[in-house]
Amino acid sequence: MMAYIGGGWYALKSNDPTAYTGVLLFMMAGFISVLGHELGHALTGWKRGGGSVWIRLWALGGLAYHQGGRLDKRNRCAMILAGPGAGLALAAISIVALYVIFPTPEANQRLLYYLSYTMIPHEYMVNIFPDERPIYGFLNAMIWVNVWWSLLNLIPVFPLDGGQFMDQFVKSRKLMHKISLSACLVVMILMMGMQMTMGLFLFGYLAYQNYVGYRDAAY
Repeated sequence: MMAYIGGGWYALKSNDPTAYTGVLLFMMAGFISVLGHELGHALTGWKRGGGSVWIRLWALGGLAYHQGGRLDKRNRCAMILAGPGAGLALAAISIVALYVIFPTPEANQRLLYYLSYTMIPHEYMVNIFPDERPIYGFLNAMIWVNVWWSLLNLIPVFPLDGGQFMDQFVKSRKLMHKISLSACLVVMILMMGMQMTMGLFLFGYLAYQNYVGYRDAAY
């Protein structure tokens, strides 16, 4: 899944060896980022009394589990936000590393490029980096994954982190699923305009889940 998101299909079609390097770098950065995100959840929950913890990684990300402990609303909110927080911290570390390894003005140009990202496929992003400096591609992927995936996770869609955070304050299950479904539809419309096929599939699945939850909720 990381290979696909990182441009593996484009690399196969282009048959360009440098594109494969970019895909591998993205896979490394994606694995580190997902694990860091889940460690943020797991370690924060464990520290705040969530009991024993373990992490399961799967195709679309990961899940952190807690067993044998109790968390009040404040600590549960902290645990939920710790995942995206860990991702944004990894992005900040990557940005600092960019400045340390490749001083300005080169780093300034790269930083502006990351922050202005809109619809450029990953294969084009890695092509701006010189072949002899793959660390550029790795840092690029670390920043891209941790900034944008963390922000997506904060959208109020259950069971994403933003949806779980919302669930701590919205007492009505029907209303919670209704808000999630509405947010999914807005995101899907935006992704249609940006031709983000993978994102459409993900939020379409989340929309269906929340529709079923809304239909079956008692209140």
